[in-house]
Amino acid sequence: MKRQFGKTLQHIAALTLGVFLTLGHVAQAADNKGIGDVAGVGADLTDSNVFVLSSTGSGLVLVKTAFLTSGGAQLSSGDTVPSGTSVDFMIYINNESSVAISDVSIQDVLDAAFTYQAGSIKIDNSVADCAATCDATEEQAVYAAAILTAALSDGVDGDTARYDIPTLTVDAGDENVVGNGTLNVAANTVLALVFTVVVP
Repeated sequence: MKRQFGKTLQHIAALTLGVFLTLGHVAQAADNKGIGDVAGVGADLTDSNVFVLSSTGSGLVLVKTAFLTSGGAQLSSGDTVPSGTSVDFMIYINNESSVAISDVSIQDVLDAAFTYQAGSIKIDNSVADCAATCDATEEQAVYAAAILTAALSDGVDGDTARYDIPTLTVDAGDENVVGNGTLNVAANTVLALVFTVVVP
């Protein structure tokens, strides 16, 4: 039986998908200080303290894509896949900043129709960042690197990610699940989370 993948993408659009960011470091902007003088003599009035402005990195966004597990072809809205097809979902963060982002957490709530494949969660942070947004070729490269990494276990045991059966959630990082390890994004890299489901 065939099923419009566009319908599964509609399910994805309705999912609860959030990222919580805690920055251990901040991006530095220009130094700012007050200067003055007394009767035109600058040495008579000491400059004020220097204030450094900082950025919170709020430009970070999550992107969710899908690939056929067999062969790795990227799927788009409107693609048709047979019922029972194995699909890899990839959620990634493109960190264009030259500053590492500490303690990132990702939570993806699956539609109950999908069947999560045990032991399929993988995380990679080895690919260089994309200029602005990642195009299809760059996403393919990120996915190719991620699927080569070792799979994490599904339980809370110090891994950075887990799958929770009752809530159908994939959690990465320790903000949502205390037992998970901390998940960090290196400067100028893409952090990718990949896991496998079977389409109903």
